[in-house]
Amino acid sequence: MNVLIVYCHPSNKSFTCKLKDAFIKGLLKGGHDYEISDLYDMGFQPAMSENEYLFDSMGDRGTYRLSGDIAKEQIKIQTSDAVVFIFPMFWSASPAMLVGWFQRVMTKDFAYGSSAQMEKLKKACCLVTMADDTATAQGSAHINALKATMINSKIFANAEQTEINVFDKLSSENLSESEREALIEEYLKRAYELGEGL
Repeated sequence: MNVLIVYCHPSNKSFTCKLKDAFIKGLLKGGHDYEISDLYDMGFQPAMSENEYLFDSMGDRGTYRLSGDIAKEQIKIQTSDAVVFIFPMFWSASPAMLVGWFQRVMTKDFAYGSSAQMEKLKKACCLVTMADDTATAQGSAHINALKATMINSKIFANAEQTEINVFDKLSSENLSESEREALIEEYLKRAYELGEGL
């Protein structure tokens, strides 16, 4: 399977980065091919320009143009069987750069509208890291909000299968250092298996 990974985290020292690396190792073990859009590494511009807004809303393709970086992202999607998003929860939401990716890349006539050209994906999924415990009311609310926005997004609506995998409790005060290390090892193994079995 050809897999596009959309990865969004500002630090290569983070657990999210280790999770991404484990997932990629699993992909390779499973015989999958992948391409990665590392949004921070790319210096991805999350803010939509006026020209992009007019391109998306006015329908006048003769006057307004699609930005080159967005065209590249759409080509990556079109040549993929699956799209996997790997990111942390920041202040109860995905990073602003990833929000901007959705707003800029999921354009009319590509991802939605009567002339949408986006090919049906076999799978769209997320690997999400978070400090909170999903068993708590706050953690559960954060994930439910994420599911509502992701599952109802244009890219998930264009996938045969959808899946959200949460790696939580990473900053729990109830965990000892040894318990935290064991949890991290468990999560990295799980990410590897998700990649291998994609």
